[in-house]
Amino acid sequence: MLEQTNASLINLVICCIGVICLLAVFFIENEDGRNILLSISCSLIASTVVSYLTSKYLVRMSRIKNIVEHWGLEAIYETRQKMNQSTDIAFESLEKNLDIVAWGLKSFRDAKNKIVREKVKRGLKIRFVTLHPDSEYVKQREIDEKEASGQIKHTILNLQTWIEDLQTIAPKPENIQVKYYNSLPEDFYFRVDDRIFIGPYLYGISSQQTISYEFKAPAKGATYYKDYFERLWNDPEFCVKPE
Repeated sequence: MLEQTNASLINLVICCIGVICLLAVFFIENEDGRNILLSISCSLIASTVVSYLTSKYLVRMSRIKNIVEHWGLEAIYETRQKMNQSTDIAFESLEKNLDIVAWGLKSFRDAKNKIVREKVKRGLKIRFVTLHPDSEYVKQREIDEKEASGQIKHTILNLQTWIEDLQTIAPKPENIQVKYYNSLPEDFYFRVDDRIFIGPYLYGISSQQTISYEFKAPAKGATYYKDYFERLWNDPEFCVKPE
């Protein structure tokens, strides 16, 4: 920010010199002198205009580069439904870690059950964090999404059954786990190895119609959310295993 300010001040000084030279043209009688000053003033003013426009463009490009490279933002999706196209592609190469914070992911389980089972048999680790089915937040979310009473609770219970079934085919059952929490925040988190998909749950909007984001490791954005998930997963005051 300081460098940008200094550059703007220098640009302003050069522009002022150009304006002074331009005004001085009207007070010099010598034609050659006027032409020289006019040429200098026009060059200085033109250069400052070009420099100003270029600096604004470069600053914007620098910000975009910072977002893409430093934070690792890969995409912004208008809806989670559109994001699913990217998660499907990433899921094809998934081998190691699938970490999820969500409600019940009924559509995901229905669509990916076969391939998940195959990957689990090859050693895929799954950690799922979801709201306790009896939580008041579940009941409120059913109201917010205008779902039938008990609909989301039912998907969460089915999720637990699905996880228990996957444990029976996993080489190490302890690698397939689900934990419950009973508090805010209410965020969607989906880690597919080195890709992170994340988004909020918004009032009055179904989860599939909510804006979502994609980050890629090892950039800062993905690392931030991965560390956040680890803190949640390892915090016994936040989430616990089903009884």
